[in-house]
Amino acid sequence: MNKRLDGFHLKCIAIVAMLINHIGNGFKLYEYSDQLFFFTEFIGKLTFPIMAYLLVEGFHYTRNVKKYAARLGFFWLVSIYPFHALFYPGYPFSWTELVNNIFFTLLMGLILITLYDRTKNTAVHIVLVLFFSLATVMSDWNLIGVLIIFGFYRIQNVKLKKIIPPIYATLFLFLLMLIVYFISPDSVPLYVLFSGFGILGTIPLLLNYNGKRGYSPNWVKWGFYLFYPVHMIVLILLRSML
Repeated sequence: MNKRLDGFHLKCIAIVAMLINHIGNGFKLYEYSDQLFFFTEFIGKLTFPIMAYLLVEGFHYTRNVKKYAARLGFFWLVSIYPFHALFYPGYPFSWTELVNNIFFTLLMGLILITLYDRTKNTAVHIVLVLFFSLATVMSDWNLIGVLIIFGFYRIQNVKLKKIIPPIYATLFLFLLMLIVYFISPDSVPLYVLFSGFGILGTIPLLLNYNGKRGYSPNWVKWGFYLFYPVHMIVLILLRSML
């Protein structure tokens, strides 16, 4: 099979999907069209699994994990308020939002697999997975985000590692939303139950990944990091003009 997608292609797909999703949420498209909002949610589910997979790839190939973690930490911090302002306008900032964005989840996942890789103690492994999963409960993608990263790291079979984490993440989100729906049907529109199935779209993308970094000069590497806070600021400004 001729695998045509490299890391650059996957990153482009991830940020386009994220932009579509953030437009849907930031501009409250659910107030205008359930179908259109469902589309933005469904497509947006591609983003995190792709970023999680590339994070694990980066962990295996980076020369300096500390610098990698520092980059994630820096962009986590600078993205905290833009995330709040885009998705919770008019609400006071809460201390729980200090861990609100995707870079915090990615950072916790990176620290988890780094520490996991350095010990062979099973009890310590269990504690690490539990701790870092719970640490992201209030973050973007909450505890399932870290478990996706862990799955990509821990599963050794090259093909299965691209299939199993998206499947269990999809099941987790569906069951979670189903429980919420049965408890309070008015709080969860029915279409939200099925938007999580967008995660499964990452499977053919990852299976078509050739393992190469692709186009990656410094401006591109930093550009992908910068895109996250910058695009939220741009969307906030555009919304204020409407």
